[in-house]
Amino acid sequence: MTEEYGIEGMKVVLSSQTYGPVNPVTNKFLRVAIMYAANRGALWAGDASVDRMSYGKARNIATQYALNQQPDADGIVWVDSDIKPQPHQIAQLLHVARHGKLEFLTGVYFQREGVHNPVFHAWNEDMKTFQPAEAYPARTLGKADGCGFGFVYTSLKLMRDVAFSKNFDPEVGWFPDRRDTGGFGEDLSFCQMVKDAGHQLYVDTGIIVEHEGQVQYVGEADFEREREAWIRDNKKQPKVEWGPVT
Repeated sequence: MTEEYGIEGMKVVLSSQTYGPVNPVTNKFLRVAIMYAANRGALWAGDASVDRMSYGKARNIATQYALNQQPDADGIVWVDSDIKPQPHQIAQLLHVARHGKLEFLTGVYFQREGVHNPVFHAWNEDMKTFQPAEAYPARTLGKADGCGFGFVYTSLKLMRDVAFSKNFDPEVGWFPDRRDTGGFGEDLSFCQMVKDAGHQLYVDTGIIVEHEGQVQYVGEADFEREREAWIRDNKKQPKVEWGPVT
């Protein structure tokens, strides 16, 4: 069974933050995905999950736990408590990270409210902001500039390199929320520091997880339905089209 994904001996820490009531159905899917990865050789070194704290503080605590308590781990698997992975998808995420030698990898999930855009982004230099992809190829691995942290793998090497980068401030850590000062939230701020540290974010559009919405799970079908309606109403194709960058 371990040869299916090639993740045997990969030592990882789980971080599954909760920011409100936990849906037991969603939580069950996470537990099954953890067991599936374990049965294929992943070694779960610890649980750095934090309950009901601000996003940035919770992620900083998880990072400190991994670095201090599990320094020989390969990395951290980040799965927010409102993300519903299929049984194989944590193993798939680890497989792509290991075999691609990637320090920072995200799967795809979609905004649960408003327009259901995918939560990975390109940097718009003219506007000085991150923009979500409005179109992307299926089952493709490529570079991106920013992402949310709903379903992500980061290596501990990446976290150490960010900590030693020139713009790292230990007072605010890896995940500073700078929205009150005209910046970005904790996830995109981290992505900026990753770039400053000389690392690259990758997205695999073949790993699509569902995001718990107010009354349903939000997935690719919601995004596609809204995109087709936008094209029909505006009689043109979307401008922000993501594709792999070599």
